Amino acid sequence: MITAEIVSIGTELLLGQILDSDAPFLAQRLSALGVNVFFRTTVGDNAVRIGDTLRQALSRADIVICIGGLGPTQDDLTRDAIAGALGVPLQRDPELVAHLTQWFARKGIMQPKPSIFRQADVPVDGLPMPNSYGTAPGLWIEHDGKVVVALPGPPSEFEPMVEASLLPMLRRYLGTSEQVIVSRTLRLVGMGEAEAESQLLDLMKGSNPSVAPYAKQAEVQLRVTASAATTEMANALIQPIVDEIKSRLGIAVYSDNDDDLETRVVMMLVERGESVATAESCTGGLLAGRLTGVPGSSEVFGTGVVAYSNATKVALVGVQQATLDAVGAVSHDVAAELAVGIRKVSGATYGIGITGIAGPGGGSDDKPVGLVFVGLAHPDGVDVIRTVHTGSRQDVRLRSTQQALGMLRSAILRRSGSSP
Repeated sequence: MITAEIVSIGTELLLGQILDSDAPFLAQRLSALGVNVFFRTTVGDNAVRIGDTLRQALSRADIVICIGGLGPTQDDLTRDAIAGALGVPLQRDPELVAHLTQWFARKGIMQPKPSIFRQADVPVDGLPMPNSYGTAPGLWIEHDGKVVVALPGPPSEFEPMVEASLLPMLRRYLGTSEQVIVSRTLRLVGMGEAEAESQLLDLMKGSNPSVAPYAKQAEVQLRVTASAATTEMANALIQPIVDEIKSRLGIAVYSDNDDDLETRVVMMLVERGESVATAESCTGGLLAGRLTGVPGSSEVFGTGVVAYSNATKVALVGVQQATLDAVGAVSHDVAAELAVGIRKVSGATYGIGITGIAGPGGGSDDKPVGLVFVGLAHPDGVDVIRTVHTGSRQDVRLRSTQQALGMLRSAILRRSGSSP
């Protein structure tokens, strides 16, 4: 088993000033090669701490990949730290000096600042890795049975170097030990993480394939992962587990190929020649936006109304003023009238109405922040679900639209008598 550790270098990462998108990108690519990433470390621009981090990484991983700190300035310390951790000197590569000189000459800079040429320093026995999109080359060093790699941090340079240079070099280095790691994601609606785990505990004890739940925003996902010599062999290990999960969890599994819920719902409507319309209050058009973000949704979605004010609910959707006066806008009856009204106005197969209190203010003892009613009108009648969501305003809005899409999916399945 080959293990790797990713070391992201930069004080700006620690301070949260920029988001580290490089490490997840690299981890996915390494996983596909069968390289196990057990640790990901972030360290600031401090020579002592970078050196300590590299020595610790080398003590527990076969391959250490550093990201960032390869530029020409004084806080770019990665080269020096690698040389120090390995106990080897740096030497200036004349070919890199010539490359940097030509690179700046093409830009009309005939005498670059001397610090620029720090980027030509390479640990003894190290190999420079070409960078087609910037001045800082990467580094590949094999030392005492370990591999240390350094790559520049800007994603526009980092990602092409991973694909064009690092992955081919890793494939050659791995040789016959290469394995692939394949993952498949199942997505759930209407079932919490604890409930899903309780039904799959025995499967989660396996190691190859492994099953792991992830609580995402507004839904739960299950990742099934297997390691094998080929992708086909890994998929053969995964498929029986996927089938067993779907058998146990039933309708809760809405996708086993990582489609999101709105995509799945639009596909189901297209397959059945049906349509949906929406009337939203507290979600402010978020549901309509999710539906229309799916390619081909114009076949099934023609009308969406943001009925935020009571006057709009009455004028555009047909909610009764008497209902608003009697029970208020955030109520079971108004959600039902929104759903029925928008279905009638649009002529759609299904109508969805959403009304609630997204917060952070506006709640009361009777109607707390997070209270949402979702109505679904269909040819057989109208259904309404009352829920009190937790979280931020955006959390409440997103979870409300997820619930609406789940209701719609369930109604489609129920009326068609088909399986998920």
